[in-house]
Amino acid sequence: MTPPSPARALAVLLAAAGAGLLWVNRVEPDESRVLGAAVLLVAVVALVARETVGRARVLEAVAVLLLVLAGGECAVRRENGLAARAYAERLMHFVDDPLLRYEMKPGVSCGQGTTNARGMLDVPREPANPGGALRVACLGDSVGGDCSLPGDNACAALERALRAARGGRPTEVLNFSVPGYNTMQEARALEVKAGPFAPDVVVVLYVVNDPYPDLAISHYLPGKLKFAHLIYSGLRVAAWRLFGPSVDPFGGQLGRFFETPRAWDDVVVAGFARIRAFAAARDLPVVVAVFPLFIDRPLPEHRDIYPRVVREAERHGFIGVDLAEAAYQGEPLEALLKPSRDIIHPNAHAHELAAGAIARALLAARPELATR
Repeated sequence: MTPPSPARALAVLLAAAGAGLLWVNRVEPDESRVLGAAVLLVAVVALVARETVGRARVLEAVAVLLLVLAGGECAVRRENGLAARAYAERLMHFVDDPLLRYEMKPGVSCGQGTTNARGMLDVPREPANPGGALRVACLGDSVGGDCSLPGDNACAALERALRAARGGRPTEVLNFSVPGYNTMQEARALEVKAGPFAPDVVVVLYVVNDPYPDLAISHYLPGKLKFAHLIYSGLRVAAWRLFGPSVDPFGGQLGRFFETPRAWDDVVVAGFARIRAFAAARDLPVVVAVFPLFIDRPLPEHRDIYPRVVREAERHGFIGVDLAEAAYQGEPLEALLKPSRDIIHPNAHAHELAAGAIARALLAARPELATR
């Protein structure tokens, strides 16, 4: 039996690699599926084509590309693992609760702030409420838990807004936000973290990536191939910055969150249901405030997310607030952005505007709270 030529053997290996990438992308595919399909197509064409020097060179080039990606993958996974462990050891720790997954450590530095004794990005808080303050449980992710704005995030700003609207009456807005939390984790935080404080109101700071079902703690990298995903994401953002709003900086990922049952149904809808159960048992109003993307002329599929979440919140009996309209209508984008131009995490002024809109919506729906 004549052994296969080196070029044919390489084509077989590349076909196996391409098929493997397609196999791992059979559920919730990402951009690596395109790479797998392209590699498989090149390999199959090479197997049926006549052997030439050009064919061998093409196969070698594809093999080198895959080797570079594989080397980058190993390096990225190793360095990212080290960074994730260092981050977790400094600010976060994992917990046994399968829904909560992790929480912030108490008494550790977080950007410009420090977590309190209960691991909250907040001033010291205790469950006892001898002064009879109106208590608001503020739930969120890295927007509410923005370590660069410890005293100016939406939760802290809401405390000031509500206290002023209530004529200076005692008001506490307790910040249970944790970077990376999705809606289900926020619901669980309400049950196990906020519950002992006996809140009178629940506020959910909803961000467009809240349906994300997987672990989103800082330094967690998405994608089947982490290195390839970093390259793809960088090119996508560069294209968005160069060519403007006609390019989706998320590559369609946000839209997929809202169409995937594992994300929308199992995280957002189920999370809202848990929040409703907690609130209904105590007759608590719930406000869901939807933060928009802070970009100029967002794509229609991005704009459609905001009213969709508001409708879902209202279906659960909550007070839904589309901050794009209630807080930021007519505001110039530059007035809302940090110097970094972060499109998810706005500046202190934007948080203050959001707090004002939340306070107005809450007191309009429950006017008795103004004098409680």
